[in-house]
Amino acid sequence: MVTLSAITGANVQKLLPAVRAVHQTWNKRVPTSALNRWFEDAVGRHPPPAVQGRRLKLRYVTQANARPPTFVVFGTRAEATPEDYRRYLVNELREVFDLPGTPIRLDFRGTVNPFNEKE
Repeated sequence: MVTLSAITGANVQKLLPAVRAVHQTWNKRVPTSALNRWFEDAVGRHPPPAVQGRRLKLRYVTQANARPPTFVVFGTRAEATPEDYRRYLVNELREVFDLPGTPIRLDFRGTVNPFNEKE
């Protein structure tokens, strides 16, 4: 956030560098290897909660898109991840990869069990 004055012109010179910094953050790509190292550490420090008596098994993460930065987490029953754990991961992403003030999309995709016979 840049505070400026249109009347006095105070801090107007700070506006364009701030816009450039936000644009760089908006377009930022994070390598998958760095993401997965971060993800392993984040899950190790704060494991995912049990949902309906069964622990979630989150396996890996990748960046699917930029503008805004979009990340996809894969794992067993990943789509059942509670909202508070999703916020934890988003906040950790912001802190570790320096993404302040940028909207981050975090999608969760579960795996399909081929041996489950639902008819």
